[in-house]
Amino acid sequence: MATLKIYEERDIVGHVRAMEPIMQGGLKALEDHPLVGNARGVGLIAGVELMADKASRTPFEPAAKAGFVVQDECQKAGIIVRAIGDRIAFTPPLVITRPEIEEMLARFKTALDAATPRLMPA
Repeated sequence: MATLKIYEERDIVGHVRAMEPIMQGGLKALEDHPLVGNARGVGLIAGVELMADKASRTPFEPAAKAGFVVQDECQKAGIIVRAIGDRIAFTPPLVITRPEIEEMLARFKTALDAATPRLMPA
């Protein structure tokens, strides 16, 4: 009951609704990245699907462990995500701010860029 009271006092649901388009839109914008097949979510929960070939919707071979490669690069970039197969899961704190979301998105792009040569060697 105390948790629900705090959620109400701090308008956590309203805050999440305000932050949702920033996070979801930022992840959606990363669909232009060569590794990103699609990004989707609701509120502050999101998943980014990694693809070996976006045009043909070809996934990575399981041996590539693409999700773990990207997760590793995310940790190096200073963000914590969860690899679920070739999907990257985001579940930031419900009190995350716009600047923190923008920083998270920038660090995720850095991680994707670092993972690209590991997953798609020239």
